[in-house]
Amino acid sequence: MTNRILVTGAAGNIGAEIVKRLQARKADFAVMTHASGGAPAGAGETQGDFLDPASLRRAFEGVDTLFLLFPLVTEMPRMAANAVAAAKAAGVRHIVRSSGAGADAASPAAIAKVHGEIDALIRNSGIPFTLLLPTSFMQNLVNFYGAAIRDGALYAPRGDGATAVIDVRDIADVAVEVLTHPAAHAGQSYTLTGPENLTDAQMVSAIARQIGRDVRYVDVPETAAVDSLTRMGSPPQVIEWLMSLNHVIKQGWAAGVSPVVETITGRPPRNLADFVRENAAAWK
Repeated sequence: MTNRILVTGAAGNIGAEIVKRLQARKADFAVMTHASGGAPAGAGETQGDFLDPASLRRAFEGVDTLFLLFPLVTEMPRMAANAVAAAKAAGVRHIVRSSGAGADAASPAAIAKVHGEIDALIRNSGIPFTLLLPTSFMQNLVNFYGAAIRDGALYAPRGDGATAVIDVRDIADVAVEVLTHPAAHAGQSYTLTGPENLTDAQMVSAIARQIGRDVRYVDVPETAAVDSLTRMGSPPQVIEWLMSLNHVIKQGWAAGVSPVVETITGRPPRNLADFVRENAAAWK
């Protein structure tokens, strides 16, 4: 049986790592891009736009296994509805969706609720599915907080709440196992975490020890975080989602370690200490 894979979000943290692994396995896959020439080197491509249902139907034609990753934008729920409808119309046989830890349509936390609602769309689509629910990424320490850490302090409204942050390479390792053997994972929801619960203060302390200079974590009021996001131009809906995630972490509700990465890949998830050693140059 054929297994033609299509990867959306291939330019992002998770997607780029998935593409590398599919290429290494010589899998039959392509990536969806907005315009011709946007695919990673050596990868096939097809054009599609989550806000253009007709383009999605064309992009999904002939696809057996579809990896869905939506950007955190106000239109995310509409993008998901369009993608699920197009997958049904195109005859996609399996959907693998990158969601978020704690996703629950009944949750009072806005970020968990919206992810849960999208997951419910997929569960109720009639298409076999697998849901991946990762925690926050280690890579955020480089991509989003790198400049602040270089300046000596990470400011966030998360108090001493801890979470088992995960390396996106571990998410990609699990995703590729599922994408290449979808039937073995049909109907499953996998919470993906790193090996240990860590607070922001513990994470920046690990960075400080590695780079040999002081880095502090500063717990800021939620109002200050909202003001900062607003000045950055974040839409109100996205701010609500992000602040709800901060609140969940601060309350301690995001803590917990899952065995799934090791169960599926056969090795433990990468730890923060190794990640910090690998990326020390980013904070110097």
